Amino acid sequence: MTERALALIVVGLIIATPLSAQEGLVLDHTTKVGLAFAEIYWRPNRPTAEPMMALETKLNGQFTVPSQWSAPGWVEIRSFGYQSIMISFAEAEARQWHFELPADPLRLESILVTPGSRNQQRSQVAVPIAEVTTQEISISGAASADQLIDELPGIQSIPKHPVGSTPQIRGIGGSRVLVLIDGQPSKGALLENRDLSRISLSGIERVEVVKGPLSTLYGSDALGGVINLITRTPETGFETEARILSGSEGRYEGDVTVSGGGPILMRAHGSWRQQEQVPGLDNSADAFTRVWDFRSTVRTRTTQKTRARADISYIRERQRWPIGGGFSGFNDNRGLTAWAEVTGPNPKSGWTARILTQKYEHLFRRSRGDVPIADNDKQKQLENLWKASIRISEKLADHQIDLGIEGSSRSINSPDKILESRAADDQLELFGQDAWTLGSTTITGGIRATYNNLWGHALSPTLGFTTVSDSKLQVRAIVGRGFRAPSFKELAWDFANLAAGYIVQGSPNLEPESSWNVTAGIDWAPSQRIKIGFEAYRNQIANLIETTFVGNNASGLMVFSPGNISKAQTQGFEISASGIIGTWETIAGYVLLNAKSIDENLPLDRRAEHSGRIRIGRTFPVIDGLQFYVTTLFTGASPIVGINDLGQSDVLDTQESLVSINFHISLGIPRGLSLVFGGSNLLDMRPEGWQSGIERRFRIGIETRDLF
Repeated sequence: MTERALALIVVGLIIATPLSAQEGLVLDHTTKVGLAFAEIYWRPNRPTAEPMMALETKLNGQFTVPSQWSAPGWVEIRSFGYQSIMISFAEAEARQWHFELPADPLRLESILVTPGSRNQQRSQVAVPIAEVTTQEISISGAASADQLIDELPGIQSIPKHPVGSTPQIRGIGGSRVLVLIDGQPSKGALLENRDLSRISLSGIERVEVVKGPLSTLYGSDALGGVINLITRTPETGFETEARILSGSEGRYEGDVTVSGGGPILMRAHGSWRQQEQVPGLDNSADAFTRVWDFRSTVRTRTTQKTRARADISYIRERQRWPIGGGFSGFNDNRGLTAWAEVTGPNPKSGWTARILTQKYEHLFRRSRGDVPIADNDKQKQLENLWKASIRISEKLADHQIDLGIEGSSRSINSPDKILESRAADDQLELFGQDAWTLGSTTITGGIRATYNNLWGHALSPTLGFTTVSDSKLQVRAIVGRGFRAPSFKELAWDFANLAAGYIVQGSPNLEPESSWNVTAGIDWAPSQRIKIGFEAYRNQIANLIETTFVGNNASGLMVFSPGNISKAQTQGFEISASGIIGTWETIAGYVLLNAKSIDENLPLDRRAEHSGRIRIGRTFPVIDGLQFYVTTLFTGASPIVGINDLGQSDVLDTQESLVSINFHISLGIPRGLSLVFGGSNLLDMRPEGWQSGIERRFRIGIETRDLF
């Protein structure tokens, strides 16, 4: 009975009556979200005629077709940041006045959030930044953030011990890259348990990657760059979405989203995914990963001049992998983040007050079989973070001034890993930035002062400029200083492995790592269908913290301790191009990276000197649209650096180059349904030296919007 009722519901959804001929709708082609204030122009008789009438869509993208519009005639639909379309009146009627506009990949004037912690036009941003749109996330087929950034030249995820992956931007990675979700820190950072594979991409609207230090705005950990995952904004009305997907290596995913409201907008998103693989291990291991994820947001206007927002997110993760002797290792992670802010009266002349709390727990266990021993949680590690900030923005003539103060209190409990099993600190930060606009040129200067009661203080200045000529050419340059504070474990480590004959002790006198970065770039759009970019960069990193052998204790055990003992340098250039050839979208990029340890005169571990990407695709007018994209990714050979038989750092082996050909197909069918099919590494290339699974994989799924 249940199956019959479900079948009737599905059939009803597909054959339900569409919008009437007198009602129209303009949507974002990728997100299927209504476009507010899109412009519809009516041209009688021929497409070159002057528009005789124009109207705008409502907030939900709907509009009413005027009764005086009739054949023969032409309709043009425009929206800022999207490709316009021109169709005949007959074709508009055939589409039932339902239009979907693809985003324009060539526009210079997109809106960015991460570089200024508020909305900014790209032409006013000097920091090097890469944007990953909703469409690109869908094309990648990635389940988690680490798989997504692996498709960006010069940016990749690196396996970490014992499992998991950490981000690397232009040769600088690990805890030196700050990972944010909606501008707030991701969970697990205090316990040195960063893992990009933990972050699901369902519900993410776009990703902004800052390729260089941004400690002026975000403080510690932004030494190498910032990865900010931005969730979708709730819309008025009511909308439901659902998605299910299955793929190779036991991949299963599902998510449900509910969004809507009026004066009070809300969005709730829940997802689940699992795979018979753990990041950082190849697929020969009998491994398993499952992630539950929940995110919600509520937004409203408290008064005519103020706005409020409150977000809650929760994650639960289980990882299992073999560790030898018939035993399996288990990671169980749980995290909760809650934050709220009030803003008024507007982002350019107003204020923002924000408070955040975050809790995270990590538990590692060993056991025979597929489940860990119950109640064996004595080694559970706990992370707690409280943070509050006030930011004031003011527009004074040609200056956009931002001032702020931020305070935080952090603590971790880590039995048998740090002194007295607990560590805590308090931190206070002051920051300021001035964006001075002189015609088409913007000069930006800023500084951040940080004081911490454990490791001391740090200053992070930055100075940059950007100028735009005729909206076709943008030139920018920036010099800035980033830093990474020593972690709790580096400061207070107290760990013993008696069976292996060594102990690890923290060093309370550590200083923050620091880097100076210089980047210059140019973006040129010689036509509406072509965009070309070039960027050169150099990072000089000092006071790198590394754990080394310092001697033997009275019991004869080897003692290892972290210290500020090394320097490194990364430099290179990046070339990018995007365009529309006929009806085909094309994206290409290449990065040259030279990364080395200055003290040891050795290359940095697993940093590929060459990397690149080429993507081509288009949308065919089949049913409700057929998308087809092919992406070729190239990662050059990279050195594997480790400790040789003499106890010295050396190049031990090579991670061979990889060429991966991926594809994505999406078919839209009536009533908002979409069928998805894709694959990666079609040639099944398996070069030597790779730690993570790179075998050929396929995926298939179905998505729906406006389910009810």
